[in-house]
Amino acid sequence: MAYTRVVRVELAAHAHATEDPEKVEKALMNVVPEALRNKVRTERATVEGHYNNPITRIVARLEGKDAEEFVKRLGEMLNEQDKKILTALFDSRYDERSGRLFIRFSKQDAYMGELRLYDGDDVVHVVIQLRGAPRLKRAEEILRELGLLA
Repeated sequence: MAYTRVVRVELAAHAHATEDPEKVEKALMNVVPEALRNKVRTERATVEGHYNNPITRIVARLEGKDAEEFVKRLGEMLNEQDKKILTALFDSRYDERSGRLFIRFSKQDAYMGELRLYDGDDVVHVVIQLRGAPRLKRAEEILRELGLLA
C-alpha cells in the first residue's frame, strides 16, 4: 500500500426504531463522494436503546488511498463557511492521542443530498484517522493541504 497521510475513515449513523434503515444508509452514503461509493461496504448491527428499543447502527469504512481520497473530495463538497467552522473548532474536534478528527453532519440534510455540519443528535458521524497521530498543528496542516480546512 502506498504511503498515505490518512489511515482510515469511518462513517456511522443510527436508525432508530421509528426510522427506515434503508433511508439512514442512503443518508450515510450521500456523505461519501460519488466516485468512492462503490468502494464502501456497509455493516449493520442492532443494539438495544435506552428504553429497550432496537437501534440499527450502520457503519462504512475506507482505508489507505481511498480514505485519503475521501478527505480530498469531502473538502471539495464542503462550502467555504463549513471549512472555516471546521478550522475554527479544530482543536475541539481533533484528538492528538489517537490522531482522529470527529465531524458530524445532519442526517436529514445528508438524506436530501446536502452536506451540513451539525452538532445535534440526528447525525452521520465521520471519523478521520491520520497516520502517526500528529500533533494538533501538524494535523491541521495536513488537512489544510488535503483541502478539508480553510
